[in-house]
Amino acid sequence: MVDPDALRAVPEERREAALLGRPVATLRDLEVLYGSLYTLGRGLTSEYGPYLSPDEARELVGSESLLVVRVDLRGGSPELADPPVERRLYAESDIELVAHSKFGAARGVDHSITHQSGQNNDAGKQADHAAERFTRWTTEDAVLETAESHPDGWLLDSLRALGEDEGIVDRIENAVDEALVPEATQLLVTVELAVEEGAVTGTDSFHSDSDWHYPGEIEVLQEAMAARKTAKFKSKNRASNAVGEGMCYVSGEEGPVFGVVDDPMKHYLSKQMERFPRFDADQSWRTQGLGREAAIAAQNGASFLEACQVSAPGVSAFYLPYFEGEMNARDADELYYVLASLMEEDDLRPIQQMYRRHRETDGDVGRLRFHFLVVHKYQKDRWRLLASEPSASVLSVVRLARSHQRALNSRGFATDSSSGALPTIEEYTLLNSTRSSDRTVGVVTSVGYFARTCVGEGNEDPSSDDFRFSATADVVGGRSLDVRRLLSEYVERIVADFDPDSEFPFPSAVVASQYAQLSALADAGLLDGADELLIQPPEYMTEAEIDTDAAEGRAAKFEQFVDDHPALDDDERRGVFALGALVGRLHRYQRREGRSTTAVTTYPVDNLTRNNLKRVATEVVGQNVVYSDEEGYRGTMFAELSDGIVHGLTARDPDEWTLAADDLRFYYALGIAYGLNDSSTSEHTDD
Repeated sequence: MVDPDALRAVPEERREAALLGRPVATLRDLEVLYGSLYTLGRGLTSEYGPYLSPDEARELVGSESLLVVRVDLRGGSPELADPPVERRLYAESDIELVAHSKFGAARGVDHSITHQSGQNNDAGKQADHAAERFTRWTTEDAVLETAESHPDGWLLDSLRALGEDEGIVDRIENAVDEALVPEATQLLVTVELAVEEGAVTGTDSFHSDSDWHYPGEIEVLQEAMAARKTAKFKSKNRASNAVGEGMCYVSGEEGPVFGVVDDPMKHYLSKQMERFPRFDADQSWRTQGLGREAAIAAQNGASFLEACQVSAPGVSAFYLPYFEGEMNARDADELYYVLASLMEEDDLRPIQQMYRRHRETDGDVGRLRFHFLVVHKYQKDRWRLLASEPSASVLSVVRLARSHQRALNSRGFATDSSSGALPTIEEYTLLNSTRSSDRTVGVVTSVGYFARTCVGEGNEDPSSDDFRFSATADVVGGRSLDVRRLLSEYVERIVADFDPDSEFPFPSAVVASQYAQLSALADAGLLDGADELLIQPPEYMTEAEIDTDAAEGRAAKFEQFVDDHPALDDDERRGVFALGALVGRLHRYQRREGRSTTAVTTYPVDNLTRNNLKRVATEVVGQNVVYSDEEGYRGTMFAELSDGIVHGLTARDPDEWTLAADDLRFYYALGIAYGLNDSSTSEHTDD
């Protein structure tokens, strides 16, 4: 368990010292900041604490997952103890003693002599790991260098000598079997050493009252671990010595800086050199090089960074919260609380958690920011950045969330379809009018906000051209969307979801979701376009008190809906909307009468153009006249819709119309959704 309040126990001056001392400016800043807070809050405050990876094996705590090889170094030569291998309980108090430091490479050995096995290793593989504590880890270059330079290097030499004795290696492997290691399990494989009193230098964790010691108690083992970890900062893949004297990209301190530091967010990787064919990897320290402390902190930020990840269609989205301006100790407490809570709670997304926490503590929501990224993880350690916004405002998305809920709770929608133009549907994310404010914040900041209304480029090979990703980045960044591009994306989704062979061929819920989203974006001032009518919100959303009163009677409701929407002030757009509404209403009538074909399937959205619009309108109105005669009316059914079509589409000659195809098709589709939802009396009168 990671205690969200743990950082409060750290002295204020230490919390202040862990901060950047300036405003957050880059993704690297956030990696270092998160890592520094993580280290403090997890109590990794000893000299070697920042090098450890306690959460890599967090799921093993509390179980018999510690496989310990016991070696007695008190005689003239190293000997295996009796028993040589034990399987023990891995307790929370053992974390710093076992001193595990993870190396992410699939086939590599961990930085520390303590090694985390694979997820489902069998007993034979666990025996190999146990033997490799002496045959492999002790022969790593950084360990050999430590053996030469450290006063207690003899201990490392002794362990290496043990690994050169094939008989002892066989005994270790046999002892693993005797320790009753289960099949298909994950373990932490470590050592326990017995040394003479005063024979080695201990760490702050050294238990002087015991003859036996774990790796975290012995300085030379920790120095070797630290050397292995920092060696990877300068030597990796094509880089053999990527270090030089310079200024740390994050701290600004002068000294040795490293060029191939592991990056939890995969932005700065030595594996992607094909992108820079003439780049000298050994000179990489000259580009955003990190000092040793910043490099370690950046890697320690991985647990918090991962907690801020949300799955999206074919990609992963990251929401990395921080505070605007220079942070103080109280800000650090609040940020740590949110990040630690995210590691334990899966039901709230990062920005929901940040917003809820800040409301609970009466904080200034205006200072809340988050770095938003959409990445495609096309390989384990190779990610492609598709969209980003480094300074997204929580206040801005809160406004959008409120606008979305205002739209759903207006007279444009209703839980009872007979009293609202379009339905609210609890099962549809964008049509759920009962959702709490913090959860709605999570909805409007998610990639799913546009994935539910737009098609995008597909999920198999995600692209930076995908509107769902770029639109999300724009909205969280407070930038307006081009309304015509948005309508084009809407129409593409409507066409994709239309299924003439289905019992319910028209995607009414999708169109209703699009309408709610369009209204919210307009109300939040996040639409842009040359046509001012298209970017204005419905009239009922511009009032201080949202108007929920729907007009009585079908004709009055239609007139009210038209009057509510500035976009429908345009004659052609109003006529197209009325045409769609009549198509939807006739579909209901035809379904009730058991007709084999309906207006919705006969006149699909993607077939409508300016060239055929008048013909379609004539046929639909004519169909309505025929049905009216069959029903015995002296007038016509749905007269208000027929009149709306005639008045709208005959105001100007078709050659003078200016509506773009997607504009025309969207409002035609909105009309269909309106008509399909209109369940006023079966006698088709204006009751």
